[in-house]
Amino acid sequence: LLTSVSTKERLDDYENIYNNIFKITGFPQSITDLGAGLNPVSFSYMNLKKLDYYAYDIDESDINFLNDYFQLMKSRGLNGKAQILNVRDFRKISKLPSTDIIFMFKLIDIIDIENHKSSEKLMKFLIPKTKFIIASFATKTITRKKMNFPKRKWFELMLERIGLKFESFSTNNEVFYIISSSNDY
Repeated sequence: LLTSVSTKERLDDYENIYNNIFKITGFPQSITDLGAGLNPVSFSYMNLKKLDYYAYDIDESDINFLNDYFQLMKSRGLNGKAQILNVRDFRKISKLPSTDIIFMFKLIDIIDIENHKSSEKLMKFLIPKTKFIIASFATKTITRKKMNFPKRKWFELMLERIGLKFESFSTNNEVFYIISSSNDY
């Protein structure tokens, strides 16, 4: 986890992050992680006995590492599979398996280069496949300065416009949105 900037930043917060998420979502039996990087290696912080984990990223070396990791962790209840996926390929997104939770940690700012249409389209494709989507955004700039407006108001407005409910919480480095289409939320 220390070899990747994002996972290194979360290292002291992982247990708190998962506690905050699972307090709302309940304990998942399955997770899809888009733009996974090395995040699946944080499985031990989830305090789950068994989990099906589908990790997707565009970095082939991360995918290879994760598949080796999943093989080692199978005896500890982590049944995982990692594959290469470009999240802008909506045809492939539509074929993803349904899971209890979808993680998109620090992914949306990367795919929304020109405008926010890509993330809105992605959300519309994903919400029928899950009970909850967890999206996070950095709260510090690349130069490590605190952002003036770390919450993404445009994202909150988009979620409301497409009828999705959400709650949020923050750590030192990220703001997390727990998103649901359920009326029970």
